[in-house]
Amino acid sequence: MKRVIGKHDARRAAAKEEPSPITALRDLLAISLAADVAAVAPMVCDVLRDQAIVEKNPARRKAQRLALQQIEGQGGALALDVARAYRERFTTRLTQQDPMARTQPIDDLSIMDDSKLQRVMALDSCAARLREQCAIEIFHLSARLSEMLGRPSLADSGNPILPRLFCRCLTQGFKDLGMRGEQRFEAFMAFSPALLHIVPDLYSHANALLVERNVLANFSAQYGRPVTRTTARAPEPKMQIPKDPKALAELLERLLAGSNGGRGRTSLAL
Repeated sequence: MKRVIGKHDARRAAAKEEPSPITALRDLLAISLAADVAAVAPMVCDVLRDQAIVEKNPARRKAQRLALQQIEGQGGALALDVARAYRERFTTRLTQQDPMARTQPIDDLSIMDDSKLQRVMALDSCAARLREQCAIEIFHLSARLSEMLGRPSLADSGNPILPRLFCRCLTQGFKDLGMRGEQRFEAFMAFSPALLHIVPDLYSHANALLVERNVLANFSAQYGRPVTRTTARAPEPKMQIPKDPKALAELLERLLAGSNGGRGRTSLAL
């Protein structure tokens, strides 16, 4: 699989010529994701074909075969739909107008049909695994995007580079091909192992692009480690030691008298 995905050097070079670094980032991610989806589509078809042969549940076997029919020979159309979905939602996510950014309320999960609940759980599981796998790359890319936007940070609901958006744009591509709920679930389950290889490459190229364009975030924290700020303390004044033996004896007497709480004086013989 690694031989057919992640080859985005030419796309990254083209993105360097885009005047806007944010537009360059959006287009690189959209086009690279689409290219990799098209590249792995024949392998996903093989997976669906093999699964349909051994599947004993008639309803699930039917969904797998229908998903296979929709994807087979239409990898290019699926890729275009995925790229279009990501481009559209990149900007709307930044302006927090993307309905996909809204988290499904817990109360609504109880009234979901089983098919939709399966899809939501499969998508969330894949996105969580990708987020853990790519945590450092996501941290750096999010910081650089915040720098370009002039914001201190990005909330998840307004961050267009998180793994969940890639997963949802893929399922939107399935929907645009005409797949129903059960078919979208089977197609996503067949694609999800490939996403674990595709998405890390996307982050690697995206960070490299912004570094090449001199977008170097001024990190206020180190990844995974809180920053401890220490306040510089003014140096304490040094005690002046008198050179005269008599004056030195008087000084020591005063110090000892203070340490005894004023209870008597100690006579020193020097």
